[in-house]
Amino acid sequence: MTISFEPSSNVRRNSRLILGASIILAIIFVINALISGYLLRRNTTDDRADQLATLTLILAEHTSQIIFAANTVLNSIDDLVYAAKIEDEKSYRKFTSNKNQFELLEEKAKSNSILDVTTFVANNGKVLNFSRSYPAPEINLADRDYFVYLKNHNDLETFYSTPVQNKGNGKWVFYLARRVNGAHDEFLGIILVGVSVEVFSSLYERLGSNLGDGAAITLYRQDKTLLTRWPLVENLIGRVNTNSLIDQSLGAAADGNGVIFTSKTGFTRQNTSPVERMISYRKVTGYPFIVGAVVPETLYLANWYKNAMGGLIATILSIIILFIGTYFLLRTYWRNAENQYRAHHDVLTRLPNRTLFSDRLSYSLANCKRNQTKLALLFIDLDNLKTINDVSGHLVGDAVLMQVAERIRACLRDSDTVARLGGDEFIVLLPGVGDEKNALMVAEKIRSSLIMPMTADGIPVSTSASIGVALYPDHGSNESDLMNNADMAMYEAKSSGRNTIQVFSEKVLKSVFKDIS
Repeated sequence: MTISFEPSSNVRRNSRLILGASIILAIIFVINALISGYLLRRNTTDDRADQLATLTLILAEHTSQIIFAANTVLNSIDDLVYAAKIEDEKSYRKFTSNKNQFELLEEKAKSNSILDVTTFVANNGKVLNFSRSYPAPEINLADRDYFVYLKNHNDLETFYSTPVQNKGNGKWVFYLARRVNGAHDEFLGIILVGVSVEVFSSLYERLGSNLGDGAAITLYRQDKTLLTRWPLVENLIGRVNTNSLIDQSLGAAADGNGVIFTSKTGFTRQNTSPVERMISYRKVTGYPFIVGAVVPETLYLANWYKNAMGGLIATILSIIILFIGTYFLLRTYWRNAENQYRAHHDVLTRLPNRTLFSDRLSYSLANCKRNQTKLALLFIDLDNLKTINDVSGHLVGDAVLMQVAERIRACLRDSDTVARLGGDEFIVLLPGVGDEKNALMVAEKIRSSLIMPMTADGIPVSTSASIGVALYPDHGSNESDLMNNADMAMYEAKSSGRNTIQVFSEKVLKSVFKDIS
């Protein structure tokens, strides 16, 4: 028969502490992962925001250089017209229509890949000469915004037009236009330098290709008219962006890097589900333009997702390893506790055995000596266990022993100890018992409990016990003397008719020695 292990309160408490510590460590791992993930996300976002802000600064500078180059071409043509001292419409038409001016315009257009066309326009909107072919085809530009504005405003500054599809080749172009006046400031016509939207977009593509799919770079006129975009979306070119995101970003640029985060429906996302994205806009220094860049969350957090997944996997593995280690630690701890329990307890009754009882008796004796108190030992022997084993079998006898153990335990205090020494012998330790009278009261309680009928393995049986009592220091000052004297008192009780209680005395000692002799 194997002993049934019942963990003590200390074992259960320590097990709970070990498990609790593991859970706390797991929580710390999770909190650490969350904090690390949050800090990593914030740092990643801040880094990408700084990169995006730097990109828009570069774009703004790049755009400024391109517009400056286009303006340089426009100024050089304007200077040529001015040098010709043109005073009236007739001389203007004559000067601008000859082939020499075609070659000039062609040379200027070829001087920069961003330029689509250079053109002389008459005061009625007719194209007099342009860089694509000579003579110029019949094209009238009187309906264009730049023509309408410059015809009605004596403004010699460059006018930047909305993008339009070129009437010559159908490509998207926005124009830098300059008014040409006569001797008396009358309107003679305009000079045009067309900037290719597609070439501009391709330049933005080379700058922004490292951003990834879903990103965009845009160029607006100051009134938020879209001039060009990468990726190019033709149906948006020339339309006005009415949302507030540009103003928000420009406002943020006054105090920081100008980067904002939003999930609002954007200008180019009107028919799609809004996504969280990072936006940065910058004004182009010296020119009425605004450049912008947009990066969706999936791009600017791409590295964070990878690192966060790695951190999550590492945390999960750490927690798994922690709980596996905890499991084996608890199993080892319980096995050791069980081995300790088995080494100090009776297999059948689960009562302390002789070894554990001896430890507790030694500890109690030391306390009694230190505090000058008394203890008592009750040596108990069942009177008819052999008969029960012979008549009903050992299974019934074992059941009787287990019930006897429970009945004795029920008669004691928590501070008392009952142990099984072997066979049908039990011993009870009563520390701080006070006097002999109290010890006898406990012994009588046990004796009365054991004579009560019981059912063992389905069979009604009855038993009784002979009990010997020895007290410290009256009947011995050490463990050996007390146990021997309690045993002799029990032997005397059994010799006196059984089912009785006998306290050790000189009379008992003489009687035992007489029986032995």
